[in-house]
Order: sequence, then structure tokens, then C-alpha cells
Amino acid sequence: MISDQFNCAAGAPIPERLICNNIADCIDGSDELPQVCENNPGELEKRFRGNCTGETDIECLPGECVSNSAKCNNVVDCSNGRDESLEVCMQYCTDNKCFQCANGVLVDSKHLCDNKMDCLDGSDELFNVCDGAINWTKLPPAVCYETLELRFTNRTIFQMKNSQRFVYANQPAEVQCWNSERKTWNVCMSNGFWRDEFPLCVKKLINRNPKTNGTYGCPINWYNNETMVIWDEDKEISVLPPIQASRVTFKCKDDLTFLPYEFKDVPITCQSNKTWIEKDFHPRCTKHCSPEQISEMYSLTPRCYNGESGSPFNCRDKYSLIPDTHVKFECASGFTHKASEPMSVKCTEDGEWEGLRDLCEKQDKLCNYECNHRLNYSEITLSKGGDPTDSLRASWVVPIYKLNSTTIKFEFACTGNLIRLDIVLTAAHCMNDREYKPDDFLVGPSGNRSSLVVDREHLHKVRRLDVYGAYNRVNHVYDIGIIFLEKRMDFRQDQRIVCLPYNIGSHLDLKGDAMITSWNSHGHLSTVYGRLSKPKNGDLNVVLNDEYTLCKGDSGSGVITTCGLDNHKCLVAVISRNVGSGDHGTFCSNNVTAASLISPHLEDYIQQLIRNNINCPE
Repeated sequence: MISDQFNCAAGAPIPERLICNNIADCIDGSDELPQVCENNPGELEKRFRGNCTGETDIECLPGECVSNSAKCNNVVDCSNGRDESLEVCMQYCTDNKCFQCANGVLVDSKHLCDNKMDCLDGSDELFNVCDGAINWTKLPPAVCYETLELRFTNRTIFQMKNSQRFVYANQPAEVQCWNSERKTWNVCMSNGFWRDEFPLCVKKLINRNPKTNGTYGCPINWYNNETMVIWDEDKEISVLPPIQASRVTFKCKDDLTFLPYEFKDVPITCQSNKTWIEKDFHPRCTKHCSPEQISEMYSLTPRCYNGESGSPFNCRDKYSLIPDTHVKFECASGFTHKASEPMSVKCTEDGEWEGLRDLCEKQDKLCNYECNHRLNYSEITLSKGGDPTDSLRASWVVPIYKLNSTTIKFEFACTGNLIRLDIVLTAAHCMNDREYKPDDFLVGPSGNRSSLVVDREHLHKVRRLDVYGAYNRVNHVYDIGIIFLEKRMDFRQDQRIVCLPYNIGSHLDLKGDAMITSWNSHGHLSTVYGRLSKPKNGDLNVVLNDEYTLCKGDSGSGVITTCGLDNHKCLVAVISRNVGSGDHGTFCSNNVTAASLISPHLEDYIQQLIRNNINCPE
């Protein structure tokens, strides 16, 4: 190892000055592990021991312990592989003759590429390590796939290939039965097989405990003495099942939620006939799933049901999102179904949405934007001297408000164009000040706008700002910026966003007629018309027809022109700046420059941002 660098367990080097700075600079976090940053073997042993009673034990899962002698010996003893994990096995490589496996174990470099796996994960025989080695035989890395009956839970860090989910060798995986809440851990081995056989998946067991199933007292089928406390209101003591002819209050431990929620901290009577005075009362301490996670996807709208085929209910009622809640998704307004495969997720006992991340990541394969449906020159009739415009026919146009550091108020700054329900395309100079941050911007809905933000209720917060790398702050060429919203905008069924000019199947005419929609001085949507010139240095010139002008605040407005075999209308550029002197009193001009979106590099930039910015749950 070079003296001034540290090799992460994943293989990448980082400057040695970055280790132990309380920031994970390695992708695997190995630069902040206590083996690297601390020199206290006793504390490490205590950390690894957890709740195990033996002085030299390692805790795998709660209640599962193995001897310390099993640690990092190239044999997986824990059911979740903790005894051979990076957390436990990380070693600090100080000799350039050593090779570090992905779980932190060091092997002598002389054993590399000898067609024998010395690392549990096989990393000493991988292509990126051994390419060019003499007598070395290339083999694919070992992987283990989900089974037909069991699927990975959200606690498994899995990969995907050809729509199949898998983990690499020496990676742990928690799996759950498709037809029940039963879960178990396993580890993928270097031969591509699971360490242990999976247990059979069976339906959830019926409660046969007479103390809680209604035989000796009132039914408490969901009772668990580790999570639920029952308080006898008359005796003023905590009691255990069975509950007979008494008035009790239920409380939950560990920040769990009590259901039914309306009876939280409310006394309820168990009658002498061993029934609750409240019909269908089923006390339960549980976790609930997040309503935000199922409502933040840009192209899918949730519909919630009690069980797989139960009655529907409002997805915003978080206390109803209990385990076994099923959510079925539909393509949101403005989208059309692209695939017929079912779109649904389930709330698990851990309060997590099973299958949600997978569904979120493949949204673009399920739903298509139905952009441009209403764009037509003859129908769409800001700027100074523009024609009044129906907001539904320009529903991609949104106002951008920026914080005035002097007045501490949000003021209208520029115009934006929705290219996804949570992504706005605008001019880079609208947000290029290095001191500005996402909290300094708000984005309004489509329709008319105000010059000053008074009510923020219907405005959207910004989570990220991005400026095209080729943008020049001096002469403003390639004036392209992107704003990512914290949450998607909600569209009505008859609204559409604007189409981008990519993959249209025919040549674009960038010297023809164009239109630009923004706002006039009264905040009403209107449209101006003009002609485009040939692109130059990433810019288009737009000469507006007589009586039309664009003014300060119209920056970022979309230039719309005909594209595609069906004469669709596409967003081909955004307004950047004046060409001539303009009307300095009002900062208006009929000759403006627009930043073109037509270049392979810019297309790659925008398409990559769209693909990589899907805000999916972890």
C-alpha cells in the first residue's frame, strides 16, 4: 500500500487523511470501522458479543451465538454470516504484498489468481484482479438467486440481472415466504449454493394458546409479552393473560403502534362471557408502513386494500397501513399503461413495503408519458403582447420562485418546464449563484402565477439543483439547468407534460416556426410566436413576430416546435437572454437566444439525470 493512501475493502484506494473522519469515504464504509480507527480489543469483543453470555462469544442474530474462535476462519458459522462479515473481519492492510478480500480478511498476494478461491467471496479470482494472469481460468462470480417460494426482504442488499434478484458469494440475505410472514437468514457460498436449506413455507399458524385465543379469557390473538403491556385499571397493576371480567388498558413497547388506534390509552372492558364489550376488538402492537413511500413515485398512484382482496381505504390513513395491507398501483394521470404485469406491494410485519423498491425502479417500463396530447398551434393562442393561453394546454409551464436575501421573501424569478412530474427544466443562470441552495427555491403548479409568494401551501419544495457542465457563466452558452422536486406534481386527467425531442423517429426542423409560453405582467399565461435560426455553439436564435416580445422573467421558457412523424410538438430549447439591446426600461426584446437541447452530449446528460433520479425507498 502506498504510504499516503488507504485501500477500502471493496478495492478502491482513498487518501489516508480521509480515514476515521466520521464520514464513510469508502463505498463499504471500511474506512470508519473500529478495527481501523480504534485500538481497544476489549471494546471490540464487547461489541461483537452483543447479548451473548459467553465472554468469548459472537452474537449472530438475537439468541444465536457462536464461539469467538469461529471468527474470520473462512467458514460461515452464523446463519446471517456475521462471523465472516466486513464488520467483524476488517483488517488494516499495511503491506503491499497483501490482498484484501471484500469481507476485510487479508490473504498473501502469492495466492492470487491460482484458480483457487482463498477469499470467501472469491474476489481473489475475479476478472478485474486476474485479467492477464498466466494459466488463470476466467470464471463468472458466484451468485445465489431468490427461490420460487422465498423472496428477499428490504434488509437484503441484492443485485438484479434479467429481472432476477441475486446476491454475491459471502453475502447474507434475509428471505420471506411469499404466502406468510415467515422470515429467515441465509448466506450465499462461493460455489453458488445457499449455506442452509430453506425451511418450508407454510401458512401462518392458528393461535392455539388457550390463555389468549378466547378459551380462558377475552381473545388477544396478537399478544406478545415482549411488546405489549396490559394494565388492570381496577387493581392498578400490570397483568398477564388470560384477561377475565376486568377493565384494562393496553400499552405498547419499543415505539410500536397500538391498534385499534382509537383505543390507545383508553380502558376497555372484558365481559364475564369472555368477550370484549367493543365488538371486533383485536388489540395489537405493531409497526405500520409509511404512506409517503407509496405516494411519492412519479408515475404510479396507489390504491390501498385490507388484505389481498379486502375492502379499499384511504392510503393517507397511516394507522390503517398495518401488516398485510396490500397496495395496487395504477399509472398516474398523464400516463398510459405500458405493461400488463401486476403492480402491487404488501406491508410486512416489520413495517416495510415488500417489493416497493423493485417496483419503483422499473416505473419507466410500466407506464409511458402521454405527453403533448393537447398541443396544437391552432388551439393554443407572456410576456408582453402574447396571446391568452389555456393553462391546461400549456400544463408543462411552471413558475420558479427564488428567495430574496434582502426581503427574506420568495419572488418570481424564472419559468420552468416539466419534463417529468418531479423534474423541471429551466435556464442555468436562474440558479447559478454558488451561494444558492435547494431551500432557496420553490416551484409553483401550472396555471397563472403571482410575483410574490404569499401562501406556500400549493408550492413544491426543491431537493436538488443541477447545472449542465458545459454552461459558461460569462457568455451564458449551454444555459441549461435542472430542478428536482421533493415530491411529484399531481396532474388532472386532461393535463399533459411537454415532450423532449429525443427518439422521435424523424429529423427536427430547427429553422421553422416556434412558440414560447410564459406569463404576462399580470401573471396570466400567454404565448408568443417566432422563427428559429440554425443552432450555433449550443444556442438557437429566436426572432419573434411583430408585436411579440419576451421580458425579464421569461428566462427558462420552453421553445416549442414541430417534431416527429406525427407532427408532435417538442421542447427543443429554453430561453436564455437578449440578442440585441432590447427595451432596457422593461428588459424586453423580440430577438432572443435560446439554449438548444439538440446535441448528443446534452441528450445523454438529461436522459441520465432522469434515469438516475428516481426517489425510491431504501
